[in-house]
Amino acid sequence: MDFQLKEIFRKNINILNKMSVRNENPRTDAKESTAELAEIDEAEEEALLKSDDEYDAVRAKVQPAISTLAPPTAVLTDEDSLMNEAAQLQDGTIGIDDASLSDADIAEPSEVAVGQKMEHGVSEDSDDDDDDMDDSEKSLAAYKKLCKELDVNQYAYDKYIQLCDLAHTTDDLDIIREAYSRFSAVYPLSQELWLKYLSIEMNVALSPKEMEFVEGLFRKSLADYYSTAIALEFAALAPRCADPDKIWCELLGTYGLHCLEGQQFFKLYREFLSAHPTMSAEAKQEAYIKSYLQELKYPLFNMEESYIEFKVFYEKNKEHINHEISWELLDKNYFKAKEYQSKILPFEYKLKELDVKCYRERAEVYMNYIKESDKFLDENVLQTVYERMVAACCLNIDCWLTYIDFLTYRDAYGRPEELQDLPIFRQTAVDVNKRALRNCTWSEKLYVKHMLLLEQLGKSREDVQEVLECSMTAGFQTAEQAVTVWLEYLTYLRRHTNYENDDECDILRKNFNLAWTILGQQWGVLADCNCEILQLWGRLEYGPLQDAKRGKELWTTAMESADNATRSGLWIEFAQLELRRDLEATRKLFRKALHSPGLDNPMVIVAAWERFERCNGTTKTLSNCIKECAEFKTQYRTEVLPVKSDSLAANKSNRGLKRKTTAATESTLPEKKAKPEILKKNVQPSGNSVGGGSANVPGPKRVETATFKEHENQEIDLTKDHLRIFLSNLDYSLSEDDIRANLPSLKIVNVTLIRSANGKSRGFGYAELENEFEVEKALAMDRISLNGRPLFISSVLRDKEKRQKFKYSDDVEPKKLFVKSLPSDTTKEELEQIFGAFGKLQDVRLVYHKSGKFKNIAYIEYQDESAAGKAVLGTDQMELRSHIITVAISAPPPKPASTAINANKALGISKKHNKAFEQKPRMSLIPTVVRKQLATAQDTNVTSAATSKATNGASLSKTNEDFRKLLLK
Repeated sequence: MDFQLKEIFRKNINILNKMSVRNENPRTDAKESTAELAEIDEAEEEALLKSDDEYDAVRAKVQPAISTLAPPTAVLTDEDSLMNEAAQLQDGTIGIDDASLSDADIAEPSEVAVGQKMEHGVSEDSDDDDDDMDDSEKSLAAYKKLCKELDVNQYAYDKYIQLCDLAHTTDDLDIIREAYSRFSAVYPLSQELWLKYLSIEMNVALSPKEMEFVEGLFRKSLADYYSTAIALEFAALAPRCADPDKIWCELLGTYGLHCLEGQQFFKLYREFLSAHPTMSAEAKQEAYIKSYLQELKYPLFNMEESYIEFKVFYEKNKEHINHEISWELLDKNYFKAKEYQSKILPFEYKLKELDVKCYRERAEVYMNYIKESDKFLDENVLQTVYERMVAACCLNIDCWLTYIDFLTYRDAYGRPEELQDLPIFRQTAVDVNKRALRNCTWSEKLYVKHMLLLEQLGKSREDVQEVLECSMTAGFQTAEQAVTVWLEYLTYLRRHTNYENDDECDILRKNFNLAWTILGQQWGVLADCNCEILQLWGRLEYGPLQDAKRGKELWTTAMESADNATRSGLWIEFAQLELRRDLEATRKLFRKALHSPGLDNPMVIVAAWERFERCNGTTKTLSNCIKECAEFKTQYRTEVLPVKSDSLAANKSNRGLKRKTTAATESTLPEKKAKPEILKKNVQPSGNSVGGGSANVPGPKRVETATFKEHENQEIDLTKDHLRIFLSNLDYSLSEDDIRANLPSLKIVNVTLIRSANGKSRGFGYAELENEFEVEKALAMDRISLNGRPLFISSVLRDKEKRQKFKYSDDVEPKKLFVKSLPSDTTKEELEQIFGAFGKLQDVRLVYHKSGKFKNIAYIEYQDESAAGKAVLGTDQMELRSHIITVAISAPPPKPASTAINANKALGISKKHNKAFEQKPRMSLIPTVVRKQLATAQDTNVTSAATSKATNGASLSKTNEDFRKLLLK
């Protein structure tokens, strides 16, 4: 039985070998291969079907391990391969026929070696086999464990990667197929993953049914992403498939339109035609010419070469060509495509030059590419550019939304006539939206867009509800995203509810209640902070649901939540809704709104209340309203407005001052500090002044200088610098004891604060610790919060060159993200939760001012670059508590180039900004006559200098004496 099966397998190998050596190109005719495979007689088929288990066992022995299989091209280049042996047999170079091949000739070398060793006793590799079995069992156990984890969280992308890697270590084809099947059911596979898996399936496939399965995998992979690498592998597989012409038609119509890589597909197709064994010469010639005509219509790189090649081909074979060619039309299409090519090539070059990690820049180039080329490109070519964009920027939500909007707009006017009937061009906006959601499962915008598209197409409520259910398991990063999807679904229900039917009204109410309950369970206090769902529900209760009492309860709850009570617009809307129910209740509501603390714009409510009373009130209610509003205005102007004005003025003044000057010298400097130079110049010596000197310098300045000198003269033990730390940015109210109390984890020997003349702390000082270990421990605590301010801790180094430099990199850091526009109450834990979903975090750092105020920026560092890239695309422009945050790879701006040293700056002289002096000409003090003479002399000097330079090679410089003579003329 074993021998019979091996003979069958040997015959299959020989058939494949004959197919592979018909031409140097490995592509062959699928029809002929099918006919030759059919030579297996019925007895052989019965033997194959008799025992599936025995067949699988023999096949496993003959075939190499799954993890070591190589693509077909690798086999053809091996001089010792079976296929090359078959080629030599066909050429007659080896005098051995098929029947003379023994089992050892077919078996792998390792199998033969094992058989020879077994002849002499126990195999020497038995221990290694046991080890391999142990490793295989461990891999299988780890694989099953990972499957259980994915059953719990099906959106864990990194675990799918691990699952596929583990599957390869098992060397079990069924497990490998299962792993990739699970992965592709949730996420689209990357180009690299597909190529790795497809290479295995191509090597394993032998029968027509298996080839059909592999062909389906290729189509599935190309449906995930636009990939020229996978398309080239599909082209190489085409000759082994049942209908290679269909495959080539799809590849040329889709990937032949790629500007930089399309030409190679047409060349490969013509090679395929040349090697086609069954096609007639006339059919080959027809297909050959059509491929050129098709290629020259599109703006492809190096299309001049194809144009010349076709003309040469035509001139050589025009006597035998029956196809009528319209050269006028050909030239028209060619030169038009050539013109378009010159317009799009700059974009193609930009894309090619970009680094792989430049995600945002690549998306921007594609957007500009499409914007420019949309005016002239063929519909087929334009859509392939969209496909390339979403493949290269698959995690960029804006790219997907742009593609969806393009298809929505185009299909609204009907399908263009020139659009080819191929899978990629049959896609609708809904199809692309589904693909987008497989890539960006966290995007609420895509779920909302999907609901709207389904509604426009008239899909059932169940279809829209399914989108909502999928979104709830997607794992949103913030509560606002979940609220947005729920609001869109509830709005959809509002549009499709029959309000005359009590059951449908009850269903709508239950959905509102369900949304509020689920959001509360998932997000707690962060769920719908502005109560937008309750507001919408309340509006509907006041309106079509006709239950104003319930509407008031809902709006009352909404106004009591978060800071809604301070928003005047919501109060006015609440009053307008309540007006439908009861006038007296509306009046009470206005009064309540007017006395709510912290209103953002109370005067709007005052005006709205007065209008309400004029339209609906009596003389008594109107007079009461005007009286109460007048009292409120008076109180507001005298008490509230001054406080607001003072705070605004303080903010403006603080913005223009440096922190050092405001805090450190506030109590020591006089009200106005005069400059000593000006005093010496303008104030004459007074007889009453002591010693007949100039005006007195302010007293505190002398005391401060004396104190500073006294501090300078203090003896400092420099041998203990290695045990000292420098403390800065201290609160000015802190004492030495307070610092000890706030740093209990450090063993502090002594604390010295540097004080000003009046004895107040200057905000910095020194601390001496017990040992060097404590110093290292203290340095690790740098920027710890102390009294609401970040405490800066650094080592004491007298040499400026050895002092601690800026400890963060000023270069591009691909693993680190820069996040800005964060809410003021953002916490480190909150950022860890948001960004931790994209990968393992290395560090999260929030940046604060010296005063302790949050700068609204943070740095997020990942352990690997891929996670950082995903996070940028997943969180950039994300809304976080009404703040649109910006996320980018950390790339500090370069330092300005060094310029020539200004003499005034070098001397410490500040630039004077005096517009009156700056507007005057530099020679305003020189008489007009002298200026004219000087100008004439300069013109003469320029002419003579030019002449001198032409003759002598250089002009003589002028001395002061020369200029003095010019002025005396």
